[in-house]
Amino acid sequence: MFEDLETDILAGLGLGRFRDPSSIVEEVIEERENPKKGIEAPWSKLHGLFELPQQGITLFGGYSGHSKSTVINQWALAAANSGHKVAIASLELTNAHLYEMLASQASCVESPPKSYLKEFAAWADQKLFVVDSHDVIRPDEVIELVKDSKRLLGCSLFILDCLFQVDLGGELEDEKRFFQQLAATARDYETAVVVVHHCRKPSGPEGESKPPAKESFIGSSHLVNAAAAVVVLHEDKKKLMAKNAGEPVDDQYGDFSLSVLKSRFMPWEGRVSLYKHGSARLLTNSRTRQYKPIDVREGMECQSEKHPSGESAPAATLNGSGKSETLDSMRKIDGTSTSMVSPLWPS
Repeated sequence: MFEDLETDILAGLGLGRFRDPSSIVEEVIEERENPKKGIEAPWSKLHGLFELPQQGITLFGGYSGHSKSTVINQWALAAANSGHKVAIASLELTNAHLYEMLASQASCVESPPKSYLKEFAAWADQKLFVVDSHDVIRPDEVIELVKDSKRLLGCSLFILDCLFQVDLGGELEDEKRFFQQLAATARDYETAVVVVHHCRKPSGPEGESKPPAKESFIGSSHLVNAAAAVVVLHEDKKKLMAKNAGEPVDDQYGDFSLSVLKSRFMPWEGRVSLYKHGSARLLTNSRTRQYKPIDVREGMECQSEKHPSGESAPAATLNGSGKSETLDSMRKIDGTSTSMVSPLWPS
């Protein structure tokens, strides 16, 4: 009895907050046998090297106008296609603009027809969830959105685009406190949280031709410190301007570079080159600029629909040409199945 009393007293003094190593070893073995998987990248050249951690924040940044939102939405779409449920708080884009971008990325064409928009919606329901807000929101609202997306919808990925739309009062201490709370929420709810944020363009002759670094993020250094991963995107604007002017360009180097500057749970840090897709708002592995569209019709009843004649409806290209294309025509490039088209019913 006295021993129990002594244990209770010690626990009341704070002993319960300390653990012996022997009480942790089983957790280590469990994690080794059943490692927690992150959110895999849309590009095969990053597979095995980097994933969005599912128990922390990924700070995803770049200069203004360098396609940060486009690329993180491509990542969200790939996550949904691989079985994850995804919530997107796109606080700078309208719902319609966001949906148009996602549909373009899923179909691999710039402007898919109305028939595809409806089929994509049927595919995306219960996979992608859009936060219906485009105002500045409070930090506590963000925390609740992350929690609700996991406990009510089962989302394993939450995207906040962007940090400037969160009312932090202009104080670095408030920014630090918010990021600490957000990181704790991601850890406790085992959710991958991506925060899109702007980087400061450097002064001097190099300007934005120099890719961002960790210290380029606008605001407190605690943003980088609290993040489990830091990723920056950079577009080669000189190459873009030369290409738009009809001048020859060296296509051996990518149109974009994506750099992993910090990765707490995976050992790799480095940079990969990516290329802009020929028509859709997508980045691709190689200069062939091809990408695999999502088969939004897989498993849907409409696959067995018939024409009035009783014959099966043919697949049609998205660009309206008479030539039929199917997913069987995809080719392997850089380890990723790719195609410029997706099978659809004629619009």
